[in-house]
Amino acid sequence: MRTKLREVVKKTIKELYNEEVAFDIQHPPDEKMGDYSINAPFLLAEKLKKNPKEIAKELGNKIDSKIIESTSQIKGFINFQIKKQSWLKELVEAVTPSYGESDLGKGKKVLIEFVSANPTGPLTVAHARGAAYGDSLARILESQGFNVDREYYINDSGNQINCLGESVRLKIEELKGNKVEYPPNTYQGEYIEKIAKEVMDKGIKNYGEFAGEHILKLINITLKRLRIDFDKWVSESQIIEDGGVNKVISDLKKVKPNPFTEKEGALWFTPGNRERVFRRSDGSWTYIVPDIAYHRFKFDRGYDLLIDLLGPDHQDHVPELKKSLSLLGYPEENLEVKIVQWVTLKRGNEVMKMSKRQGTFITIDELVDDVGADAARFFYLLRKSSVPMDFDMELAKEESDRNPVYYIQYGHARISSLLEMAEEQGYRINSKEKISKLNQKEEWNLIKKIPEFTEALEDAARIRESHLVAHYLLNISKLYHNFYQNVRVLDGDKDLIEPRLFLSNAVRNVIRKGLKLLGVQAPERM
Repeated sequence: MRTKLREVVKKTIKELYNEEVAFDIQHPPDEKMGDYSINAPFLLAEKLKKNPKEIAKELGNKIDSKIIESTSQIKGFINFQIKKQSWLKELVEAVTPSYGESDLGKGKKVLIEFVSANPTGPLTVAHARGAAYGDSLARILESQGFNVDREYYINDSGNQINCLGESVRLKIEELKGNKVEYPPNTYQGEYIEKIAKEVMDKGIKNYGEFAGEHILKLINITLKRLRIDFDKWVSESQIIEDGGVNKVISDLKKVKPNPFTEKEGALWFTPGNRERVFRRSDGSWTYIVPDIAYHRFKFDRGYDLLIDLLGPDHQDHVPELKKSLSLLGYPEENLEVKIVQWVTLKRGNEVMKMSKRQGTFITIDELVDDVGADAARFFYLLRKSSVPMDFDMELAKEESDRNPVYYIQYGHARISSLLEMAEEQGYRINSKEKISKLNQKEEWNLIKKIPEFTEALEDAARIRESHLVAHYLLNISKLYHNFYQNVRVLDGDKDLIEPRLFLSNAVRNVIRKGLKLLGVQAPERM
């Protein structure tokens, strides 16, 4: 509905003023003001040097469409009342399998890199947020016409793998009965002991390499439990071995003026507002250099858009990453970096502390065992990714309307049971013949909320945020529960039974599709 209205307004502005403006379409704060509102007059006022109220009146009188019942102007905004028949036409579309899908992306090739945790230990609940967010974002983008690949970058070189190997060596010594002290940079926990025992049994010599590969297999198994599959796995060590890192440096040195300065044996990258070490005085590369080579490898595979989902501890190097890519001739605007903020895990009011190196952490496997994959995914997607969040494990297990994922799933199951019962009694659930008879407030609250599903998907794809879909599902579920409690469906007016079943089926369709895009199941019974 919103898309149709936007096209009508754009066409009228072009015909009337020969201008184009990126106006917003919102829902007015009071439903008495209309169904939609636009701010186009304010944007046009600056270009046309006219009062926005005057433009609103002029534009409002000219806009004409089969979907619009009436327009009104309030303080420079134009409000629209949509025709009843247009809403009912949208309701009919809402029961189709493809409802909500669009060609917004027009086949654009997108690569989303997410999780990419070092293979030095099990995935923790901190990784789960980026995992749920990345996978749901990929699903949403695919629904909107983007061609998406999911990629995991394996940080399998550098000091962390050496520390992992040393941790296994120390644990082996301990298992042999020797007294050892673990330096602060080593890893501990039960998983190190299990690896150490396997190393001893098999006579493995390269502790770090074996431990990294072993942990990576476990990571993949864990991600599948969270319903996440990656299309590609790319190794940092392979990029280094293939000469990608050396080529980045040699190609950057060809840039004029030279972006590097040598100081005390170290190589400093100097463009921009600060200097950053790329090569240490001992000849080793800092973290950012292989990362530049990796992103070059991404672009060279023909992707139109790169999306990185990173933790807060990785955002500091982003300016130099983008600047380096720009100097190498790649469009830095085609790299989007989203910072996924920290998670505080709670049990009620108790905050749970975590440390991978000390072995005191909650793994994704433990989280899924405790609350299930559905709650784990949905709770992470309730908040904007850039905002720190609390995850209450006790609430996630509650079977009550306080638990949002339970509340939505229960609504879906309630509708499914209703429709099954109706069909058993001989009623049609897909008959649109008498939907024009739907007139109660609870019915029209749902009829007008359903098209917002397409809006939520489009907005989520545009701003790369899945929480918009989660909130939509929560809101329409509340409206349906209210409808169910106040409107008699099967034992009410016989003329309204099938129209109400049709409406219920449309609501079930958008809830089911929305949950699927978030990677959450839509149960038929609960």
